[in-house]
Amino acid sequence: MINLSLFGWLNGISASLIVFSAGIFGLIMAFQSRNKNSTMLLFGGLMGFFAGMLWLGPAADFFSVILTGNNLPNEKVYGVLTFMWVSPLLVVTMFVGGDLMLTKKNKHILVGISTIIGVIFEIFLFTDTDAAIKNCPDPKGRELYDASIVIGHPTSYLILIGLGFLFTFVVIGGYRQGLQTTGILRKRFFYMATAIFLFIPIAIIDAFYEPVLIVLGMRLLMVFVASLMYLSLKINM
Repeated sequence: MINLSLFGWLNGISASLIVFSAGIFGLIMAFQSRNKNSTMLLFGGLMGFFAGMLWLGPAADFFSVILTGNNLPNEKVYGVLTFMWVSPLLVVTMFVGGDLMLTKKNKHILVGISTIIGVIFEIFLFTDTDAAIKNCPDPKGRELYDASIVIGHPTSYLILIGLGFLFTFVVIGGYRQGLQTTGILRKRFFYMATAIFLFIPIAIIDAFYEPVLIVLGMRLLMVFVASLMYLSLKINM
């Protein structure tokens, strides 16, 4: 029997929409990159896919309640399913950001630094999960877990550093490239930069705060972000 509250339904549906929309758009772009021989399309698709997977935890918890009547085993499973995607997202976005802002040599340095940050994040996440993920009682099928990152834990600082990289190299880099180009290319760069610009506050709010109604509203905005990212790379490809 499903005892999920109205808020629980909204929580689960909004997270599932992000996972499916970003996941599908991302995979479509990644597969199309082979036919188009476009590295940018490949990494852009992976970027959208990994961004969407950041909501896999609540989506998996939602389907667990729907199918079994029970939540995931504990909030730690929820948290790992959610935040394990931070590192691959950071690395692939720096491939894109490096192309926008840096020379080829410096791009490789940036990707290397991002990889190191990502590995350190994953080590903290998997070896210190109890301290990294906020403790919350078993919702007993009535609500979904609230397994946000504990502010002050090293993982929280690494997430903020990663988002700073996104803003610097993808948002600023995308707008800069857009201003230097015209026509289709300008539109493509502006769409990409705007999508990541909107993604950053959504990620911060969802990672560190309880899923209140404003968070659910931000999640619906994330579906728009996924669509915008898809359009930014799909235009005349």
